[in-house]
Amino acid sequence: MHIGQLRIGQRLAVGFSILIALMLLLSAVGIQRVGRISDSLHTINDINSVKQRHAINFRGSVHDRAIALRDVVLAESRDDVLAAEAQIETLAAFYAASAAPLDALVDQSTDPREAAILAEIQAIEATTLPLAAQVRALRASGDIAGAQQVLMSEAAPAFVTWLARINAFIDLQEGKNQQEAVAAVDATDGFATFMLVLTGLALVAGVIIALALTRSITRPLHATLEAAERVSRGDLAGTIATGRRDEVGRVLQAMARMQDQLRAVIAAQRAMAEAHAAGAISYRMDAAALPGDYGVMVAGTNELVAAQLAVKMQVIDLARRYAVGDLSQDMERLPGEKAVITETMDAVKTNLVAINGEIRRLVDAAARGDFSERGDAAGFEYAFRAMVDGLNQLMETADANLGDVSRVLRAIAEGDLTQRMQGDFQGVFARMRDDANATVAQLTGIVGRIQEASGAIGTASSEIASGNNDLSRRTEQQAANLEETAASMEELTSTVRQNADHARQANQLAIGAATVASQGGDVVGQVVQTMSDIEQSSRKIADIISVIDGIAFQTNILALNAAVEAARAGEQGRGFAVVASEVRTLAQRSAQAAKEIKSLIDDSTGKVEGGAALAAQAGKTMGEIVTSVQRVTDIMSEIAAASQEQASGIEQVNRTITHMDETTQQNAALVEEASAAAGAMEAQAAALAATVAVFRLDAAAASPVAPRPHAPAQKVLRPVALAHAG
Repeated sequence: MHIGQLRIGQRLAVGFSILIALMLLLSAVGIQRVGRISDSLHTINDINSVKQRHAINFRGSVHDRAIALRDVVLAESRDDVLAAEAQIETLAAFYAASAAPLDALVDQSTDPREAAILAEIQAIEATTLPLAAQVRALRASGDIAGAQQVLMSEAAPAFVTWLARINAFIDLQEGKNQQEAVAAVDATDGFATFMLVLTGLALVAGVIIALALTRSITRPLHATLEAAERVSRGDLAGTIATGRRDEVGRVLQAMARMQDQLRAVIAAQRAMAEAHAAGAISYRMDAAALPGDYGVMVAGTNELVAAQLAVKMQVIDLARRYAVGDLSQDMERLPGEKAVITETMDAVKTNLVAINGEIRRLVDAAARGDFSERGDAAGFEYAFRAMVDGLNQLMETADANLGDVSRVLRAIAEGDLTQRMQGDFQGVFARMRDDANATVAQLTGIVGRIQEASGAIGTASSEIASGNNDLSRRTEQQAANLEETAASMEELTSTVRQNADHARQANQLAIGAATVASQGGDVVGQVVQTMSDIEQSSRKIADIISVIDGIAFQTNILALNAAVEAARAGEQGRGFAVVASEVRTLAQRSAQAAKEIKSLIDDSTGKVEGGAALAAQAGKTMGEIVTSVQRVTDIMSEIAAASQEQASGIEQVNRTITHMDETTQQNAALVEEASAAAGAMEAQAAALAATVAVFRLDAAAASPVAPRPHAPAQKVLRPVALAHAG
């Protein structure tokens, strides 16, 4: 069916149905894209972030259990040991509470990496827990040294590996969250492009439909107008088409019936009507050919037709100009009752100019971003007034909604994340409100988590820096003790050499012992005193070596603490973990060297005690020197040989102490590097905290992490050092 056969209402219904179909298509695609974004947000918030939270609980439990296990070994009182044991059990229960839901989520996951990492974590857990139980059992049985050995050599590395795999699982979830976020952004970008394209198509379709509807209505109206003009000009010879079925067709049918009636009345004017119908609107009847009033009537008719045609043509010309927006021309000032035409056309122009000015003023204000401007609806009536009222409502709605969005964005720019959009909005403004509030809520969660992380990093770096400072002070004290030991060893070496010289002199004097028995008695007394001094010096050296051994053990414990804290810090503490490992290796080497030196000193002390016994025996038998010169000579030879061996042992001890001094200097350098790294990490944590401190959060969202109370390192390690030295 041709569109011309439809009624005007049906044509309008078809046109608007097409536009409505395009709008429904746009809405359907929008709902699909929003659903995709919602799925991504669900994956981030309800799956990946939940897994990450359980893994973070794992990390906290493992880290604190490692510290509590260390406290079990180092604590002196039974109450402290029981408190640490209770803390280990509580942390294990906390770990188990997160393990069950995490296992369920990983079982539902299609990512094999999650199951692989979780299996590694469970395998490491199964290896580490028996080691921890072994340490606790050794401590409970009173074997503190054995507990310390298992803790440092087996349990601590296992805990570090356990924390590393947990961090790997947390990093995996973070990467998956970032992938989902990128997918959501891609979906948003694609939807925006689709909206622009479909909106453009809707506009083009609307313009085409509007033009088609306008042409299908205005063309028949123009034909109707032409027919009416012919009738008004007296042209009743034309044929009016009556085949249309719409409203215009019914008007044409009515005009055709009127034309038939007029033909019977004005048959005499057919010639003029035909001429005008043919387009000869300048045609006039010959008034001179008609007598009397007929001529006057014809002349008057001619004048009337001419005047009316002129006015109509002027009105049509102005109407045509006004229809296309040309308001530069005015209607001619007509006299008398014709003045109403002038007034009407002037009113039309005035109203068009006024409504055009109001629309232009509002459009210009909106283009400048000023939505506070309002049109003067009181100056118009009917459709013009409704048009201005609609524009005012549009400006008011846009002003209120965009102002609320600007307020929230300004608050975000100033760091205030407590502001939200409120109000009952519709359509795109409602989506704008929901999206803005969701954005602020997401930013609030992110900033809150950053503040928590910065607080935890700051606490860990402060603990590491405190431990390293204490380690540095003890290393300096160890170096000073080694210097004193070296000085004592120099004195001991000098004394032993002098003892050897005296022994050789005594051996020579023994040949003439019969004549110098009294002098030999004095020499033996000096030997007894010297050997006693040597014995006391050897015991002092043994005590110093014990102190060195205790310092090396404390250094090893500090290196273990630093490794645990570096593992907790994750990627940022990896470099510091390497330094802590080197410090721990050097401490173990120092402990081994101290044990060897102590063994040598114990051997030397035994030899000195033997020399003292021989010297005492020589003093008692001085009365028999005259008859036993040969026996005394043999005894003095043995004393000389023992003194020579003692001198060799002392020189070896001296070389060992020199090597320990070099090792201690290396320890001091490494401790300084570790202190610098801890200070840098603490500064970075402080800078991160200062960066996120500019945001102001809701009371419910803000949850700053309180620093975990901890005792200074020297308060824990000093009793261990004293116990070890004793």
